[in-house]
Amino acid sequence: MNSPTVSVVIPAYNAEDTIARAIESVMTQTVDVWEIIVVDDGSTDQTNRIVGEYKRKLGDRLLLIEQGNHGSSAARNTGINAAGRTYTAFLDADDEYFPDKLQRQLSLFRRRPDLGLVYSDYSFVDLEGRNHQSAFDEKLLLARAVSSTEVAGGLHVCDGRFFETLLRGYFIATITGMVRRDVLADNVRFHERISYAEEWLFYLQVARATLSGFVNEPLCLHHFTKGSLSRTDRAQNAIGLCEVLHAILEAFPEMQRSQRRIVQGMLGRAHRQVAYNAGQSGAHGESARRFLRSFCCQPRRATLCSAVAALVRACFAGESHRMKSDKYPVRSST
Repeated sequence: MNSPTVSVVIPAYNAEDTIARAIESVMTQTVDVWEIIVVDDGSTDQTNRIVGEYKRKLGDRLLLIEQGNHGSSAARNTGINAAGRTYTAFLDADDEYFPDKLQRQLSLFRRRPDLGLVYSDYSFVDLEGRNHQSAFDEKLLLARAVSSTEVAGGLHVCDGRFFETLLRGYFIATITGMVRRDVLADNVRFHERISYAEEWLFYLQVARATLSGFVNEPLCLHHFTKGSLSRTDRAQNAIGLCEVLHAILEAFPEMQRSQRRIVQGMLGRAHRQVAYNAGQSGAHGESARRFLRSFCCQPRRATLCSAVAALVRACFAGESHRMKSDKYPVRSST
């Protein structure tokens, strides 16, 4: 075998039904340059036993780390800290790589060693079990707006506007990314207090620190999971979007004013959606607070009127109308 150059980090929590498939998808890669780091995040099923069987087969090529249940971001960070190879890649325990995933990404890295991030398109199986060939063509249309130069068949290098394009929305799935290990250093990690779109913030940090490229073809297969709140609870997703957008503003205080306006515009819309959701559920005080947060991001008369109307409804409903201090103070973009 060749000396491993890619550490594949797999966070796993109660993944007894799928972890073997994920590991096997790495073992069947067309290049033999990988090691696997499975971080068992406090599983209570047979995940640990199954991974242990692969450990006995693979020896030093598979590292099993056990920790308490702290979430997938914490598990990925544990894996990053343990990874010592040139490149770090990510795979979720319920997803899988296509056989040429590592080969295609390494091909671009060899042509352009100055790159620090290479991502790709991916295929997915939806909640109804239907197969979809390209997430870029069906779900993540913003990915097609990335300005790039093709350096070989399907291998692209992004231009200097990539960070700003990625600011407009996340289109890099966690499992598609491969990052040069020295780019991650000691400070680029997944945000452990965010559970929605945390991969967006992570890849923004990487994109801010290095040049990026992508392989314009699906290299992974993502399986949507029934019952996942990230797929089914739109109200909670709106709250999660607010959290990650605030985190982005905090993470990049040096952003250009135009870039900050992009994020604040999305944040204003997200807070407004949360306000509508809260009002529909009868939480008029929270609705008023969210409308005011939206107004701070996007000063609009209609939003302010909605805040006043929600406050009036809160008063008539007997809710406390004292405005609590905003957990996420945001300066107006004007």
